[in-house]
Amino acid sequence: MKSLLLAALVLVSANASAEGQIASLVNFESTATRPDSRNEQSNVTSIGYAAMEYTLPENISFYGGFSFVIGETFESGATVGSRFYSATPAFQIFPGIPMWSFIGGGISFLEDTVYYPEAGFRIAASDTSRLDVYVKILNSSNETYDKHVMIGAGLTF
Repeated sequence: MKSLLLAALVLVSANASAEGQIASLVNFESTATRPDSRNEQSNVTSIGYAAMEYTLPENISFYGGFSFVIGETFESGATVGSRFYSATPAFQIFPGIPMWSFIGGGISFLEDTVYYPEAGFRIAASDTSRLDVYVKILNSSNETYDKHVMIGAGLTF
């Protein structure tokens, strides 16, 4: 059974990389602003992500993986999302280092469901890795996550 699963994974990966690009995505974000905790409700301090990202040639990517919330309590969950990147680099920091802008959104399945829009920049750190810098706004029915503005950085390799 394991060999069959491995063969299917290799086949899917080979087929996907012929059309798009699959990469590992590791992010860390910290709270820039958050509401006052009322009723002794806990707050989020930072969130770490470990995910896989599939980028289509049409500059759209889909990602999914695990999220780890660090705050007054530790929590883990699953996250899925999508981003739309600019077709051409927005500008170049230095010659040969392009920077693309992106907008996106996603859902984190934590204690309660958290929805978020995000916007940022992806910098080509090398031929095989990218550095993401972004802002994300958390929305939830739970005050623990709601109205948190997160500043994040990530590495795709």
